[in-house]
Amino acid sequence: MKAKNLGTLSALTASACCVGPLLLILLGLSGLGLGAVIGKYHWVLIAMAAALLSLGWVAYLKEKNSCEKEACEMKNKGITRNILILASAVLLGFTGLNVYTYAGPDRQINAQTGTQITIPVKGMTCATCELSVNLAVKKLSGVFDVKASAKNQTALVSYDPNKTSLDEITEAINKTGYKAEKPKL
Repeated sequence: MKAKNLGTLSALTASACCVGPLLLILLGLSGLGLGAVIGKYHWVLIAMAAALLSLGWVAYLKEKNSCEKEACEMKNKGITRNILILASAVLLGFTGLNVYTYAGPDRQINAQTGTQITIPVKGMTCATCELSVNLAVKKLSGVFDVKASAKNQTALVSYDPNKTSLDEITEAINKTGYKAEKPKL
């Protein structure tokens, strides 16, 4: 496989666990739970992308060195190099996003009147997972704010119990494919 194809495949692989669920959210299909399935493999996808990118750079450098020795013109040298640089940036960006999800600061909810509750949520692995949960819960009537945390495996929800119930919130989270547990009150 040519170096530029390996670079392109690497970028697509690195972005699959975040861009795939984001597309589902934008299309209104986050309720299918596919984001949770894809998210389980996000570190595997990142590792595969790194391996593909490494192979791409090795192939590029090998062809470049070969052409320099034989005084030949490397076909699509600039395009291939730029694709590999872009793929490297994509891989670093998505790796950084995943690391920030766990190493970054905990997010707090806006102070609102109403009940605040922390709901355990299993299966979230990155910022896109958090976004799916946040959007699903925010759609409910009576929810003031929600902050899902993959790092803590929780969703902190501020809501009006006269307008929505804990069961409805838990059900909304479960529809995204992540597993919400009713907290012990």
